[in-house]
Amino acid sequence: MEIQQIFDTFLQTMKEKEIVLNYFQVRKKGKIILDWGRMPQKTRLNTWSVSKSFISVAAGIAIEEGLISLEEKICDSFTEYLPKNPSENLLQLTVRNLLTMTTGLDSPLFFGDDLERYTTQDWIRYFFHQNFTCKPGEKFLYCNFNTYILSCLIEKKTGIDMMEYLKPRLFTPLKILNPDWTRCPMGHIYAANGLYLTIDEFGNFGQMILDGGVFEGKRIVSKEYLNMACSNQLPPDWKTKYGFQFWINRDEKSFRADGKFGQFIMILPQKDMVVSVQSLDSKNVLKELWESFILKLGV
Repeated sequence: MEIQQIFDTFLQTMKEKEIVLNYFQVRKKGKIILDWGRMPQKTRLNTWSVSKSFISVAAGIAIEEGLISLEEKICDSFTEYLPKNPSENLLQLTVRNLLTMTTGLDSPLFFGDDLERYTTQDWIRYFFHQNFTCKPGEKFLYCNFNTYILSCLIEKKTGIDMMEYLKPRLFTPLKILNPDWTRCPMGHIYAANGLYLTIDEFGNFGQMILDGGVFEGKRIVSKEYLNMACSNQLPPDWKTKYGFQFWINRDEKSFRADGKFGQFIMILPQKDMVVSVQSLDSKNVLKELWESFILKLGV
């Protein structure tokens, strides 16, 4: 079946289930082979947690530049924010734990539209005064603050905010000009969400990941780092399969950047394809995307 036929059937399924699809793009071997939009103009939309995968790449770049390392202790760089008697669990937190969502927090904390998000001023201090009930690495708990703190760490090491850090290193090479990214009350980049991109900018990022960290001949991030970031970094017997701010798909051969309301950059190495999706729905868009489109491609 031709890809257009597969997409037409998928689109009909989405309409029948009243799932709002905004933009949809497929690239194969670096070429756009399907490009659909509900609106005629390609508008920048909130990527939600797809932003996390951008911070993962930022971490990979920062590691190459010698600014941070996977095993360095986070608390060493934020001593002014620590409680008087920090727990041993907190003191043992590393960059790797932030990347893999294994910090040992006992709750996911606030973000998005939670009330505390509107009333808490200093988010860094808030993070370091939470309960870290498990040893780092003992359990997976998805938490936006892990990504936020990682971004703040890189900002602290560089002396510039994440937007300025990534402009020459990632955004400009990917043709993402004048990027938009929400900030916290203290002026730090949200990091975990709030990055606004078009479907083309989704696709450029995905193509760079698929091509091992290179975009249009320019090296952005090392292939070695991406090999780790885009493969499962959790114990094999855990139900969750997660890399460094990338989700591993159910086939365990492909992976994705994944955001709220159905934002996806699906990387399919076995097909040399990138599938980019921008939706606006609280239903299980991922299930429909996987079963009604991805599997039809023969992955």
